[in-house]
Amino acid sequence: MLGAQNSRRTGIRWITQSMDLLWLRSPLAPVAAACITGVLIDALVCCGPLSSELWFIAWAVLGIGLGLGLGFRLGIVRSVDRPPANWLTRAMLGLLFVAVGGTAQRLSDLRYDSAAILSLLSNTPQPVVVEGIIEQPNSLRRNAFSHRHGRDPWQTLVRLKLNQIRVGQHFQACDGHLRVAINGRNDQIATGDSVRLFGTLSRPGAASNPGTVDLRKVDRRRNIHAQLDVASIDHVQLLHREQAFLRRMVAMLATHGRNQLLLANGPQTGPLAVALVVGQRDLVDNATRDLLMVTGTAHLLSVSGLHLAIVVLLTHWITIVLRLPATPKLLTVLMVCLLYTAITGARPPVLRAAVLVVFLLLANWMRRPIQPLNTLSLAAILLTLFNPELVFSVGVHLSFLAVTTLLICGQRESAQTTAVQQKLERERQLAALVDAEQSRLRRVTGALFGRFIKLIWLSGCVSVISLPMVWYHFHVIPLISVVSNVLLAPLLFVALASGLALIIAGWVWWPLATCFGFTCHASLSTIRWIVETSAQIPCSHFWLPSPPGWWVAGFYVIVAGSFLLRASYLTSTLRYAWIVSWVTSAVLLAIQPTPLDKGTLEATFVDVGHGTSVVIRLSPNDVWLYDCGRLGNDHHSSRGIDSTLWSLGVTHLRGVFLSHADADHFNALPGLLRRFTIDEILTPPGMLQEDEPALEAITQAIDRAEVPVRELSAGMSMRCGDKRLDILHPPAERIAGSDNANSLVIRMDAAGRSLILPGDLEEPGIAYLINQPRPAVGGLLMAPHHGSLTVDARAVVHWARPRETVVSGGRRSRRPEVIEMLRTTGSNVHLTITSGAIRIRIDHRGNMETRYWLNSPWRTGPSR
Repeated sequence: MLGAQNSRRTGIRWITQSMDLLWLRSPLAPVAAACITGVLIDALVCCGPLSSELWFIAWAVLGIGLGLGLGFRLGIVRSVDRPPANWLTRAMLGLLFVAVGGTAQRLSDLRYDSAAILSLLSNTPQPVVVEGIIEQPNSLRRNAFSHRHGRDPWQTLVRLKLNQIRVGQHFQACDGHLRVAINGRNDQIATGDSVRLFGTLSRPGAASNPGTVDLRKVDRRRNIHAQLDVASIDHVQLLHREQAFLRRMVAMLATHGRNQLLLANGPQTGPLAVALVVGQRDLVDNATRDLLMVTGTAHLLSVSGLHLAIVVLLTHWITIVLRLPATPKLLTVLMVCLLYTAITGARPPVLRAAVLVVFLLLANWMRRPIQPLNTLSLAAILLTLFNPELVFSVGVHLSFLAVTTLLICGQRESAQTTAVQQKLERERQLAALVDAEQSRLRRVTGALFGRFIKLIWLSGCVSVISLPMVWYHFHVIPLISVVSNVLLAPLLFVALASGLALIIAGWVWWPLATCFGFTCHASLSTIRWIVETSAQIPCSHFWLPSPPGWWVAGFYVIVAGSFLLRASYLTSTLRYAWIVSWVTSAVLLAIQPTPLDKGTLEATFVDVGHGTSVVIRLSPNDVWLYDCGRLGNDHHSSRGIDSTLWSLGVTHLRGVFLSHADADHFNALPGLLRRFTIDEILTPPGMLQEDEPALEAITQAIDRAEVPVRELSAGMSMRCGDKRLDILHPPAERIAGSDNANSLVIRMDAAGRSLILPGDLEEPGIAYLINQPRPAVGGLLMAPHHGSLTVDARAVVHWARPRETVVSGGRRSRRPEVIEMLRTTGSNVHLTITSGAIRIRIDHRGNMETRYWLNSPWRTGPSR
């Protein structure tokens, strides 16, 4: 008993000493933690019956009271000339900054919610005319629908500060911030310009499928209130040109730099160059983003501290060559740092890095020591007070997490005891004596190898610490990132340096710029080759459902707590053991499938816009997919479909049915083949042999994954778990008509009710189908051809007589005529465009349950 008490006292004393040391070395770290805690409390707790104004007043009163109390206490302490009780003073200071963080968060919410544009938004997009000022340099992205109706291949993206909106024939004052997408390339408008736009206004998109990102929260963090889509650059009128020199110069540099990089680099490396150098990543396609994600190199798309450090280092070298004195050198580096921050959009990772660089330079100029963790904490405080919503941004989390890990692991030896440090110093001296007797080549090789090992160690530390967060948000475990980041570091330096030189030389002499362009292109091509090769290495990465959020939070709480203990071999061993046990438990928790009652058939219609994807579950581990595609998905992304499957704990599919050779029914298959194991692909006869250009990528993906393909035709049947699946259409011999007319139609019965999925069936395929035996009344039907009015869906509805009809389609499916057509026999009609994902269950008694993800979301995740 006495030994246990002594151990407890010793542990408490270690923690107390560690906290004292933290307050002495990095006093801003607890302050930053307190501010963030205040933001979290306000976001999680302050949403009750009280209004936002009352919560703001409550936070302000608490902060003022604590501030006065703290000031009074410090005054009393000084007057009686005695040492203060540190714990009480620190507690009051911590609570004061909790109140500061809560006040900032509440004030941010009040500002956002008071925008007048919010009261004018409706559930359906509406045509508007607005006037406002462009706030940031415009960026470009590829138009996903450029192949349709001869549309322009580009879209221009701008951020607009709203001033007026036309109501009737007159403009009225209106405030808010809009994200604007203009069809076409418009380099004539720049930051600060006043413009009039004619477009379609819509709300930010909610998370319409399980596991997808809620864009309303993302837009709230970015202070965006609505989306404005402009059909053509002809619908943009320039009212007034910005005259402020600095803002115009920043806009011109950003636009000029982007255009130069796109011109000098090819279509494969150009978008990467633009993202890397000027921070505009909208041009990077989903396939490239996937490659960077699975190799742990997605930070290439986000201008961050590494990029800014390279820019500062290059500028420093130039000032040395020019032999500038100390003060002009400092001012030059500061100016370049701030200018580059502005050109790249002043995103949070860059602002964090800019704060670190500015204080580091000032400390060197004033010959003062600097504590990096303290400066990092100051950056966190400033960002939190500037925009409290950044506390909830995964990009900000990963940025600060990576820098903090590098600071701790890079200085790990400083935490050793004096005896250990003396022993290490003797070993270093002995190694130096041994190296002195070796050849120069061997010494250089040994030094490079030692540096490589150290970089591998730092990369491994960052990869391990960021793993839970990356896994939770992106469903991937990039094991190869430990090596890939080290290999790409020198190439990243060359690519960024040559890209900046290209932009500068482009103003002076284009032939010189082409030399830098060739270097930039070569380095980025090498980066892409390394990334593609790394992604193809077996077991280099794993796609998995995410672990529970509480388990991820527990990981960081335990790891952070371990650093409060005295550094020792035991502490390090326990920390490593916790990481290994956490990963093992997280895998077991993540792959737990969602329970499903025996005998129940579950069909989840994923909201993919204009397209189709239906997840069919017959048991927790018996999962099938009918179609997987959407319109405008030229890069074969499986977004929305994969998140729905992961939310169910699915890692394996028994089979994927492809109804016919229209891209909006199959173009997500390559993405699914990369993320899930699939037993077989099931198609109508001859589908994959059709002369359809979009099928080439599909067949290549199937061949790479070595998944067998089976063709199905009318009259065939197969067992799916304890249920029978019948193929109703098409016949073995192709009928006259289009691909739609030959769509694969399947039927599955459960407890006297039928599930019928007809693809894009149209005449004469409809006539063939309705001559088949009719299913029982009161089943589930997916409307053929997305509920299109060009198809006689009434005939199918009269034949099937369903109780529930689901329309998987885009905006056209909202039309009242569509709903009227499908209600011919009294069926309930459900639209994915308005309800998000739709889940319908038929239990063993034949009872049907319908739920909408947007209105009544179901539980997901390992605790489901």
